[in-house]
Amino acid sequence: MAIVDVGVSPDGAMEIPEPFNEAGWYRFGPAPGAAAGTAVVAAHVDTTSDSAPFSQLKSISPGTLVTVRREGAAALNFRVTGVELMAKDAFEGASIFRREGLPQLKLVTCGGRWLDEQQNYGDNVIVTAVPA
Repeated sequence: MAIVDVGVSPDGAMEIPEPFNEAGWYRFGPAPGAAAGTAVVAAHVDTTSDSAPFSQLKSISPGTLVTVRREGAAALNFRVTGVELMAKDAFEGASIFRREGLPQLKLVTCGGRWLDEQQNYGDNVIVTAVPA
């Protein structure tokens, strides 16, 4: 799936590309392949009529290989170390958007229970991967 760079929306959250077949890389943080910190890539889990590519994140197994292809540079391989659900109302941004520490890739999408009153999911699915 194509990855485009994104910033911050007016409500202070990370922007998510509108097309369901694009993911957004948080351009104010480390890029995939940086020597330190966490590269964050997020996308929609579904549309009103179909599943999106990130809909499979909740089922990914530790050890799975994730490849990030970069224009004009070698592809990067990451190995999944874990998958977690984080409640949106208790979202811990400091644990996701790190500029220091060991390099990681975090893949983020919506998940958990659908909340009719909010027209949104109650959780985020967060996949953590390290350089392979």
